[in-house]
Order: sequence, then C-alpha cells, then structure tokens
Amino acid sequence: MKIRMKDIAKMANVSEAAVSLVLNDKPSRISEKKKQEIKAIAKELNYVPNIAAQSLAKNASQTIGIVIPDIENPFFSKLCKQLEEQFRALGYLTIIVNSNDDFTVEKNLIQMLLNRGVDGLVIALSNESFSSKEEQEHFLREIDAPFVLVDRHVSFSDINQVYFDSQAGGRLSTEYLLENGHRNIAFMTGDFKVPSTLDRIKGYQQALQKYDIEYREEYIIETGYRFQYGMEKAKELFSLNGVTAVLTSNDMVAFGVLKQAAISGKSIPKELSIIGYDHLEIADILEVSLATVEQDSSSLTDQAVALLKSMLTMKKKKTETIVLKPILIEGESVKKLK
Repeated sequence: MKIRMKDIAKMANVSEAAVSLVLNDKPSRISEKKKQEIKAIAKELNYVPNIAAQSLAKNASQTIGIVIPDIENPFFSKLCKQLEEQFRALGYLTIIVNSNDDFTVEKNLIQMLLNRGVDGLVIALSNESFSSKEEQEHFLREIDAPFVLVDRHVSFSDINQVYFDSQAGGRLSTEYLLENGHRNIAFMTGDFKVPSTLDRIKGYQQALQKYDIEYREEYIIETGYRFQYGMEKAKELFSLNGVTAVLTSNDMVAFGVLKQAAISGKSIPKELSIIGYDHLEIADILEVSLATVEQDSSSLTDQAVALLKSMLTMKKKKTETIVLKPILIEGESVKKLK
C-alpha cells in the first residue's frame, strides 16, 4: 500500500501541512520533539515523496537528460556513469539517451527530453550534426532549457561547453613518436567535419614542423571512432610504404588496428608502433600495453556538473567554455627506433 502524507499526519496527530514542512525541512514553529517523531514515522513506513507533486509545486522535475552519441563506446559509458552518480548525489534523476551519432535521432531525443520537463541537459553531440553546422547552431540556440556540451565542441559563441584540448593531444602523441625516432607517421583520424579531428591534425602538423618533417596527405586516413572502422581502415594503413607508426582517433580504433595486425601477421610494435586516444581501462590488459592520450572523464564530469548546477541554482546567464588538458600515457605499443 502506498503511504501518503495524510497517513503520517494521522499517526503523528498533526496536519498534513505540518508533515510537509517537517519532511521538506522548512522553517516552522513545530517542536524539535514532534519533528523527530514525524521523521521517525515516515522512516518506519518507508515513505517516498510524490515527485510529480513536488515538481508541480517547485516548477522543477529534478531530472537531467544526458545525450550521448555512442553508448557502446566505453569512454561515453564511463562518462554516463560518472554523470549519473554526481547528479544523483545532488538529488537529480538522470535519463540517458543514445543518438547513435545520428543528428535527426539526436534532435528528436532532445525534444522528447524537453517535453518530459527535464531541468537541464548534458549533450555530447553526434558526429553527423557537424555536417549541418547552420542547422546545428539553430537547433542548439532553440533549446529552452539550460544545457552543457561535453567532449565535442562547437566554434560559435554563447554556448556552455567543456572539452579537452585536442590540438594539444595531437601534438603530444606525435611528439612522443618523434622522440622515439619515428619519422613516417600515419594518422587514422576521426571524421573531418568534427572540430576536434581538425584540431588534432593541427597538433600533428605542429609536431612534424617542429622536427622539420614533411606533412604528407597520403598519411592521413579518415577513419571514424569505432572498432570495426579501425579493422577496415587498417588494411589501407598497412599498404602505405615506409610507415613505422600510427596515431589513432581513439582506443577503439587502435584495438581494431591491433586485431587486423594479428590477422595479417603484423607484429606490434616490432613492425608498427601505435598510439590510441582516451586511455580506456581495457587498454591496460592487452598483451602489449597501449600508449594513449588520456582524457580524464572524471575532470570532464566534475566541470560539466558544476557548470550545469550553477545554471540551475544560481540562474547563471553568462556562458562559459572550459578547456581541459589531455595527458600522454606511455606504453609498450611504441617501439624506440635507433
């Protein structure tokens, strides 16, 4: 049987209004002894507040929508887990939806969340949305709830966003290979239309320029971010003459290259050195530990939650862009050349 506020009021011999004041910790003239009695009765009966009624009273649903592009990607799965935990600690329920990197699906999901009255949103944009930048900007500016973009950023202003410095990440990983004697370095990139991909390519170019190494277009292979894409494009990589090392768009693509290397009988890192991106936990259990660039999802979560919280509680109007620094993680997948 569902326990209602009036049941507690009857047992405590007080009004429903008094029970409401006590359970919501509102100021009142009720004695401390009676407050403790009311709370003890509620606890004994396992009373659960009517969230719908509270939402109507407060004009807030205590719900946050989280929109991600690929729930199968461990980076986004971990990010969702961390976001859910932090929002739950703040008293929010989270609704997690997956766009599958489809802009139309993404727009529909966001509208559905808004229709359900979410108080705010955390959005990791789909790759496809960057193919229609004008539509992307128009859609984002029409969202009538506080939101924060995470991981994949936009170039236009007045949008709250938290992301990692991809240019620094591209530069770090390339310099690591150059320091280990590699000169013919391929790059299996993400989608060219995504700003973070272009930023990483800039970092790659900066590192090559620093070492007076020529930038070669044929060494750039647009790949994407999934395991199967890594396997498929690895065949193109292996056909390049003289390449001794490769950067990948993320660890999942690196795993795909490693799988294809095993199938093709190519030794890693003896014949080819490889660097991933994201520092997924499973990268550490490989027979050859994967060199990678870490994007600390805990920092991303902390900053995104703090930013959205300030928008919700303080009605913050000024937008903010927070750029986090990636970290190079060395690994056995990179061979030092003489």
